[in-house]
Amino acid sequence: MKKQLYKLLILAFPIIATQFSQMAMGVVDTIMSGHSSTTDLAAVAIGSSIWIPLVYFIAGVLTAITPTVAHYWGAKEYQKIGYTIRQSLWIALLLNIIGIIILLSIDRLFVFMAVEASVMPIAIRYLIAIAWGIPAIIGFFVLRCLNEGMSNIVPIMLTGILGLLVNIFCNYVLIFGHFGAPALGGEGAGWATSITQWFMLCGLFIYTIKNKKFNHIDLLSRNISPDFNELWKLTKLGVPIGITFFVEGSIFSVIALFIASMGIVTIAANQIALNFSSLVFILPLSLSISLTIQVGQYIGAGQFQQARDTIKVAYLVSLTISSLSALIIINFSADIASFYTDSSDVIALAASLMLFTALYQFSDGIQLCSAGSLRGLKDTTIPMILSIISYWIIGFPLGYTLALTELITQPMGAKGFWIGLLAGLTFSAILMTLRLYSRLKIR
Repeated sequence: MKKQLYKLLILAFPIIATQFSQMAMGVVDTIMSGHSSTTDLAAVAIGSSIWIPLVYFIAGVLTAITPTVAHYWGAKEYQKIGYTIRQSLWIALLLNIIGIIILLSIDRLFVFMAVEASVMPIAIRYLIAIAWGIPAIIGFFVLRCLNEGMSNIVPIMLTGILGLLVNIFCNYVLIFGHFGAPALGGEGAGWATSITQWFMLCGLFIYTIKNKKFNHIDLLSRNISPDFNELWKLTKLGVPIGITFFVEGSIFSVIALFIASMGIVTIAANQIALNFSSLVFILPLSLSISLTIQVGQYIGAGQFQQARDTIKVAYLVSLTISSLSALIIINFSADIASFYTDSSDVIALAASLMLFTALYQFSDGIQLCSAGSLRGLKDTTIPMILSIISYWIIGFPLGYTLALTELITQPMGAKGFWIGLLAGLTFSAILMTLRLYSRLKIR
């Protein structure tokens, strides 16, 4: 068990740094936009509620690359890795077209959701700027999943850290208007994100084609004609992951859109709570990614007992992380909120919402461990169904009922939605863990 713990943590630490740099970009966007104006903060919040779930879906579909590469790497079938990556580019092309079309035609949804008039134009310009970065985001995910499947995490980490520095600088220049650039406010955060994503794609691409470690996987072969059998395998594995990621991420976004008509203070407070919860999410998410890689490689090598031992260790680590995170949030929620804004009303509401984040740390950690293990086993369709049940049949209806109706109690506003989130995550943890237990009994 000590060996599994060591390998898991060695893999997890650079993933944590990578995820931190990715999540921190969203935090930087939120903090800097908030210091530009509350309206800019609200616009970035609403815009993020559109493009982040979209990227979750894209990332989920492409995440099929990670366990596929991990299985081939564990089985020492190296030539199949390059072939898988070349085929995945066809899927990436389709996702790119879909993503750009959605972001450029979202204004009708904002009108339907009755987004505040002062916020809507900034949010639309923010999303147009983000659309320019979609090809880079998708290309980066392909290369990231390739490297992750081969346990080659450090280059991804370094690219992410450099990307964060570029993002901070670009936000400073474009949001506030320095070095001769116009002060674009929330729109500037969108352009900063796109510039950063292109920088990260170029960095990881140069590393990948120059490193000799990739020579024997035949990555740059000219054979790129579509193989529909291979495309179907990747799609069959990846689309359920993409839907699962979207289901989990979109519930936060739909809640943000419903809250968009509750006033700027509520919008801003909800965004702060969501933004900080995404930062705390880094640790269990990194552990989940590590599990997918480790379990995939062990299964590919036929080492089933080592896979089971790794999963057991991960649950213990997850419970420890959840306990520490919950204690920090409970004791410092108001102090954390004050980093985002100077508004006392926003700070007070955000701090109260963050207490729900503390409560769901345990269920979130457990469901992520179970989901990551199942992806390593290439089990994605049933977990997708379980996620839909947890979040959209249980969590969201309960949240909507508590937040906006009098069926159970007086309308609770944003807090009602967060209670629904807590319920959804708890059911997901139970159902995912039962699914994993049944799969491990088979082997």
